[in-house]
Amino acid sequence: MTQKISIRKYQESDYAQIQRICIATAPEEARQNDAFQALLLTAFCNYYIEQEPHNCFVAADGQEAIGYILCAEDATAWAKTFQDHYIASLSSDQAKMFCQGTMGSPLKFALEYPAHLHIDLLPDYQRMGLGTMLMDALAQHLKEKGVPGLMLCVSRDNVKGRQFYQKYGFQVLDETQETVVMGISLN
Repeated sequence: MTQKISIRKYQESDYAQIQRICIATAPEEARQNDAFQALLLTAFCNYYIEQEPHNCFVAADGQEAIGYILCAEDATAWAKTFQDHYIASLSSDQAKMFCQGTMGSPLKFALEYPAHLHIDLLPDYQRMGLGTMLMDALAQHLKEKGVPGLMLCVSRDNVKGRQFYQKYGFQVLDETQETVVMGISLN
């Protein structure tokens, strides 16, 4: 299973593997539905690896991607491109509404936390410190670029995820019945 796990910058050759991980780590009902899979890739994956690959990092076992952290550096720029090119390409009004709903928190906290992230690791590679290593790589990268803060949304029922982010230093910024918005200052 494990050759040599490393954290590295995203490479074009990782594209299909990153999409596979996005689907593999989604809820079971999503993995069984092609339309839902396409929606998840639009909402949480494709923009980042197509528009901001320089802000994405991969956990790799040898050459195979086994996890990732994807990032939009500037929520305002992300929102325009995401709306104009990704949401606009969706055929279903319901899918468009879902993706537009993902834009609220990044824009609400864009001044203090302009960057936002998505992170996933295949289940066999969780609890090995790789999430922290991916976070460290992204945080250092954003600090070097002068980005003042980073935020994310996590499902309210994802207790392990919330504990991980809090341990890393993220603070709760907002809560709804479904999600918790968290942010960390990079200054």
